[in-house]
Amino acid sequence: MSSSLHHTTPDRELIDAIRSSNEGSEAAFRVIYDRYAKRLYAYSLRVLRSDSRASDITQDAFLRFLTAIRRGDQIENLAAYLMRITRNLCLNVRRDEHLTYVEPEIIDPIDEHTVSPEDTDMHEHVRRAMERLPEEYREALVLQLYGGLSYAEICDVTGETLPTVRHRISRAKQRLRTYLLPLIVEQGGQS
Repeated sequence: MSSSLHHTTPDRELIDAIRSSNEGSEAAFRVIYDRYAKRLYAYSLRVLRSDSRASDITQDAFLRFLTAIRRGDQIENLAAYLMRITRNLCLNVRRDEHLTYVEPEIIDPIDEHTVSPEDTDMHEHVRRAMERLPEEYREALVLQLYGGLSYAEICDVTGETLPTVRHRISRAKQRLRTYLLPLIVEQGGQS
């Protein structure tokens, strides 16, 4: 990696390095990929429930990013830009394959040897509670929790206003508490 590019280099400098197509452009791309790939993959996995689809979407998002850079597109907020591409690709897959939006139990596969039956049961309850949320609430919450986006970045991705995004996330969390509170109280009484 170029000595001037590292994990703390601002996105703007990395984008400029990629755009310059010099010997540092590959290193700059690697830094961006390392910085954002896990977020894009986590979001895609939450939406599509398929490891291979999530991997494909992540790779396609970065390919589209590189194409945009080479075309000369200006990117002000890289995190929001990449997440918007990823979201749109996921929505296209869901539309084309007529998938419904469902949540996996957890991001990482369950290892029966390290996860207790109670934890597995709790993950299932959380998954069901997430499925009960209206899609617009669920999407905003997933973008925040698994996409790692700020409210403003979620606005950039979805095209919604800041008050709308705040409202949706707040309502999503309220509803999750309502759905899960009886379970938490029940388990608290069994201790």
